[in-house]
Amino acid sequence: MDAKFLDLFGEILMKNVRDEAIEQCDMTIQGKMKSEESQRLHNLITLSGQRELINDLVPKIVDTTLHHLLTTLEQDESIDVTLNEGYNPVSIKDIIDGLAGELYTEDGWINRFSNKTKT
Repeated sequence: MDAKFLDLFGEILMKNVRDEAIEQCDMTIQGKMKSEESQRLHNLITLSGQRELINDLVPKIVDTTLHHLLTTLEQDESIDVTLNEGYNPVSIKDIIDGLAGELYTEDGWINRFSNKTKT
């Protein structure tokens, strides 16, 4: 039961946070975002000739941010994330120790649930 809740949480984070953040950055790098700031960044990236470096860096930045978010969710006593299935709320803190570690490895959330698996 706990693994099911943990996987649900991980899948939501990978698809709705990780993949969306990387996709938005990819679109900025490609010049597909129309906001003034996105166009400014696209122009800087194009002029710098560092597109490949930026493409490699974005997933690492997103993953580092997720790592720190998960560590904070687990360690900060003032925060309690609860997953609900019917009438059985389960606290993330009760399910696992080392939540951020769920991101990594061949069986981790990134490899299992993300569409943007390059890190």
